[in-house]
Amino acid sequence: MTAGTWKGRALKTPDSHLTRPTQARLRQALFNSIQFEVQGAKILDLFSGAGTLGFEALSRGAGEVVFVESALPALKCLERNIEEFEVQELTQVLKATVLSVRDYLYSVGPFDIILADPPYQGGFEMKLLEDFNWDKLLTPSGLFILEWGKLKSKVGVLPDSINGLTKKREKIYGDSVLTHYRRAEENREEEGVIV
Repeated sequence: MTAGTWKGRALKTPDSHLTRPTQARLRQALFNSIQFEVQGAKILDLFSGAGTLGFEALSRGAGEVVFVESALPALKCLERNIEEFEVQELTQVLKATVLSVRDYLYSVGPFDIILADPPYQGGFEMKLLEDFNWDKLLTPSGLFILEWGKLKSKVGVLPDSINGLTKKREKIYGDSVLTHYRRAEENREEEGVIV
């Protein structure tokens, strides 16, 4: 982890080309940009792999994390990490593909922060933005952060506004891009959130 309670501790990660853990530099930049929103937050970690992003959130004071992962090697590491760090009561693991658990996620949400680090070549960026009901998945002031690849992804640019979300921040780190979305202001105003 790059900061917080477990700063300097490492997670078990699979010896597999199927997962690509978020680099420490990128992870640190991501969490530094949202450092005042993590404390006590309810987090959803999509395409979680061994749990790198979710554990970084817990190290920095997140209240709970729901992990979604389908690859068996990554799941084994994720479960071992949960046991080793003794965070069973703060975590839930969904052993499934992200798109197959949408309805369940709506029932256990909404979430304060949703983190997604899908395979760069999988074409998931637009599927996530278009196919989820973000008003059900995010709290009114909630944040969705998507990591994607400038060179390897099937899209070159993500929309400024889509499906109830508005792009608030975007930063490039080598081939990786972090794009931050919030629920659109008109949706937040309808729920009485001051914007």
